[in-house]
Amino acid sequence: MASRKDLERRQRRWADAAGVDYDARGYVRELTANLRVPLDAGARAEIERGSELEPTSTRPGRLLSLMSSAALVVNVFDYWRSRDTAPLVAALGLPAGSPRLRFEEPLPTGLEGDPPASDVTLYWPSGRVAAIESKFGEWLVRRPRNKAVFKRKYFPPGGEVWLAAGLPRCQKLAADIDSGRERFRFLHAAQLLKHALGLKRLSAPGTTLVYLYYDWPSREATEHAAELAGFAGRIAADFDFRVLTYQALQAALVAGGTLDAPYSAYLTQRYFR
Repeated sequence: MASRKDLERRQRRWADAAGVDYDARGYVRELTANLRVPLDAGARAEIERGSELEPTSTRPGRLLSLMSSAALVVNVFDYWRSRDTAPLVAALGLPAGSPRLRFEEPLPTGLEGDPPASDVTLYWPSGRVAAIESKFGEWLVRRPRNKAVFKRKYFPPGGEVWLAAGLPRCQKLAADIDSGRERFRFLHAAQLLKHALGLKRLSAPGTTLVYLYYDWPSREATEHAAELAGFAGRIAADFDFRVLTYQALQAALVAGGTLDAPYSAYLTQRYFR
């Protein structure tokens, strides 16, 4: 936990310097204090499709946390909702174009219950789709042992849902994870497999799943990187899976020279100093 605590301390130092008020657990008092600019009605409606703004009996909505991955997503990507996204997709290493961008987009799997949702989804006029799964500090915490990562709907009697969708390697990996033959300590591999299933069922002319994470040099980072390589190797040829760090994305955006100064300054001061 020490590495994540270090990252949390950095976020608190940013908040202190910016005059942002937060409680002892690191939750801001007002949502706008955690965001570069306030959410417009459209972005807020999309965010509200997920659970990031929902409080519980023990905490405020997760979007109010200084360590919120959703806040990182909004602070980086909301800027592009009202601009040409061509520089963004170039920095992401995705096919050229100017796709539209949406938050918390459901990826229906054809199974009962709530589908997985993509943190950011890009839609090209050609029909191509890219889903982005974002992580801030979550991957720095070891995943719990002996806890089911798949609901039983993903393994119906006599059925193989990934195989039926044309994802045989994903089916094998999902079965290995479910049985305990394969374990990922830092990478949420099951979540990525669910996203892959939802993307495949879109029947789009081309789909990509991007795992975008905030890098943090640590002992955990070495194992996380190894798990990412192992995951990519296991599902190779099933679907287009790409890995990118927020640091690399920011560097590519800055190199592109199209960012306005306030946006670039906020991200630098808060995340990339």
